[in-house]
Amino acid sequence: MLNNIISAVNDKSYFTNDKSAYKDLISNHKLHLPNMAGLLSKRANKALGNPDFLVRYLLEALGNAYDLTDNPGGIVNLGTVENKTCEDIWLKKVEELAPSIVEKSSLYYYNLSGLDTLRRSIGEFLATKLELPKPLDPEKIILLDGVTAILNAVALAIADEGDTILCPTPSFGRFLNDIGDVAGVRFYKVPMFEECDTGDAAEFHISIIEKYYKQAVSEGHTVKGVILCNPQNPTGKVYTKADVSSLLDFCASKEIHIIVDEIYALSCYDKPQFTSVLQCDIPDPNRTHFLWGFSKDLSLSGYRCGMIYTPNTQLLDYLRKVSMFCTIPAPVQIILNGIISDTEWLDTVYFPIYQKRLRENFEIARAGLEKLGIPVYKGTAGNYIWMKLTKYLPNKTTEEEIALFQKILQGGVYLCPGSEMFCHYPGWFRLTFTTYKDHVIEGLKRMEHVLSTC
Repeated sequence: MLNNIISAVNDKSYFTNDKSAYKDLISNHKLHLPNMAGLLSKRANKALGNPDFLVRYLLEALGNAYDLTDNPGGIVNLGTVENKTCEDIWLKKVEELAPSIVEKSSLYYYNLSGLDTLRRSIGEFLATKLELPKPLDPEKIILLDGVTAILNAVALAIADEGDTILCPTPSFGRFLNDIGDVAGVRFYKVPMFEECDTGDAAEFHISIIEKYYKQAVSEGHTVKGVILCNPQNPTGKVYTKADVSSLLDFCASKEIHIIVDEIYALSCYDKPQFTSVLQCDIPDPNRTHFLWGFSKDLSLSGYRCGMIYTPNTQLLDYLRKVSMFCTIPAPVQIILNGIISDTEWLDTVYFPIYQKRLRENFEIARAGLEKLGIPVYKGTAGNYIWMKLTKYLPNKTTEEEIALFQKILQGGVYLCPGSEMFCHYPGWFRLTFTTYKDHVIEGLKRMEHVLSTC
């Protein structure tokens, strides 16, 4: 039985063989609004009104995935932020740890908000990597099945249905769904990216946050917080300590929450180096919440483990109560604990190789785009490049951007259009470079062919 589990883990086709299953999933993620009033709740109908672009096109790419041997005409996925740079290393590590899933403790009920050992190991790991003076208190850490689940639960806890959370944009497109689909919390865009030839197009301006906070209030919104993704997705911008501190001070002055998503904290491929919110002076600890997960920095998106660290005891009590709905299976947590507590392996094997490959893949993507004459934002972190294709849009409209997206998709490459990242300017796209190196190269070739006909 154990050998079958290990074999399944090592066979990456195990999850992608059934193309018809993906087609069914794709159909389910398309927006269907037939005349069936009263069939679902108001909350469910509102969620259906926010179609999930990223999930839909991930499923489409999975259903026709490019493979040099088995499916050379398939789609090269440069749109989903997934980290495959160290797949070979992880498969060996998981095979080494797989016997631990038969531990007796994995058979029965356990602390549903995270195994004590794993929460303690994460607190020690992050303290070391983020250069904190002491380990994070495991009693202030909650683990749920992904950062998406954490955001959903936090939104339910800090805001009522119809309340509002601000977010600097462009941003990760799913933030809208994460806080809105279940909790019914409104996502309010704060445009923080400018099209400019000089300076930093994604420079942080607290004055813009203040302006849009006042605007939201004047429009009748009840603002409960701000989400900040740092390092930023999709630009790769790393906010400075002064940037984060100014936002902390602003949120404290308005008595609103600040949710800082640092899921790319250990994925810097160039200077400046990253400064965590946990390294800052925090004026309102009870309204300051730190998020991180295993998906990006540790390349384990399939293991579905996200965490929140907060001193807010009421929020912690609520998250423990609802953790029953989004618990991480014990065998998964046991494996993750084996990984994250093996600091020698992480420091001598994984992170040196990951940093090297992250930089190499970035350079391949950057050089390929430079060859095509495509401008890019000079980000320094993350798994993606923010690039400008506006010269292929005659009238620079969102409709033209989506038409270009479809044309590139038909040419066999999935990119994420800026409009799905709430970008104010049509023509920006996010390209993920942390897939297989040959996929990055093939995707750039296909992009060149498509764009040459525009």
